[in-house]
Amino acid sequence: MGLAAAAAVLCMLVRRWQPDMAGVTAAVAGCILLLGALENLEGFKGLLDRLTELGGLRADYLTMLLKVLGMSYATELAAQTCEDLGENGLALKAGMAGRLCMFAVIAPLLMDLLDMIMALIP
Repeated sequence: MGLAAAAAVLCMLVRRWQPDMAGVTAAVAGCILLLGALENLEGFKGLLDRLTELGGLRADYLTMLLKVLGMSYATELAAQTCEDLGENGLALKAGMAGRLCMFAVIAPLLMDLLDMIMALIP
């Protein structure tokens, strides 16, 4: 988090002399932060696999969950980067596209859930 604070100060200073470079600086700092965070997630997949086994869930449900989680983070990153660069309209469109993609991935799970509910109704 120290890197994020330092990058924010650097962006503020750069914005005074070269406003265009402030957005690039923020984007580069954001990428560095994300790459650092990804290193901490090495054992996360194994943990989720074990929880799936214990809960008796299908593995493809976990795959869908991880895809949607990744898409939500990527969508948020893209939208915030667009906002940082002053492209608010593009940020809104990136958010909408991300939500549509997430729905497309999760739709089969929703259909399975609906089938289960219909099987319970006499």
